Order: sequence, then C-alpha cells, then structure tokens
Amino acid sequence: MKPIVRSYLTEINLGTTQPGNGANINFKDYPQLRDIYLTGYAVYNAAQVAVSPAGKAVVTNLTGITITLMDIYNMENIYQYPAFDSNPTNVSGFYRDFYPFQLQLTKSYISILDNTNLLANQSVIVNLFYIPLKDWKKYSAYYAR
Repeated sequence: MKPIVRSYLTEINLGTTQPGNGANINFKDYPQLRDIYLTGYAVYNAAQVAVSPAGKAVVTNLTGITITLMDIYNMENIYQYPAFDSNPTNVSGFYRDFYPFQLQLTKSYISILDNTNLLANQSVIVNLFYIPLKDWKKYSAYYAR
C-alpha cells in the first residue's frame, strides 16, 4: 500500500425509497474532488462510521453493493468491485490501492445487486484517497514504482 496523501469521506445516499435491485446511484459532485488522481479507496459500514457526514444512517451490510469508478475518458477503471471487499475490516485492515488515474466522480457510481437489509435514506460511505492534479508531479515518480 502506498501512503495516503489526501483523503475525503464521501457519501452516496440511497434516496427516499429503498433502491431496487439493479439500481445504479451516482456519486454527487464534491468541488474538492475535481481534477484529482485517485490512488485508492475504502468503503465503510455502520460498524466503522455510524452516521454519515450529512447526518444519515450508514448501511449495516455491504454485501450486494458494488462500486464503479470512472476516469476522465469515461473508462470504467474499477468496475463493479464488491463493496464488502473494499472494507478494510474485511481485508486485514488494507484499503484498495491501484495505479492512480484521473477520476470523474460524478460519472462514478454504486450498483445495488441485492437490496436485502438496505433502507431508504441510508448512505454508503466511501473514503477516497487522492492527489490533486496540481501536486501530481511531486508524487508521480513514487507512484510509478
């Protein structure tokens, strides 16, 4: 795992009604996360983060949820990766890291494959680890290793 340069806790709210199986729910826009290289992420449930940044309840079970992360060229760099396997508690404390890419957050999304135990107004918490585009040259040699 590479060291975390910057971190931002995002949330994806499931909406005012329980999402159906097969639903895709996009990340909302966070101005701080425009023009970044994404270096890794982690997904948390209510055992790690009880209340979301917006004050919503956090999902208790990540099984049946996947995450897709898009780059600036509309490529699905991370496609339907299981959220359960993205929770550090489930993988010996590790977060998911990968070769950095320029993230297009508002086209990235979660997919609901099984809505069992999901409730309206709950949120999925995704912690994004990143390097701002303006700082990329300072760190790029390290991430190329």
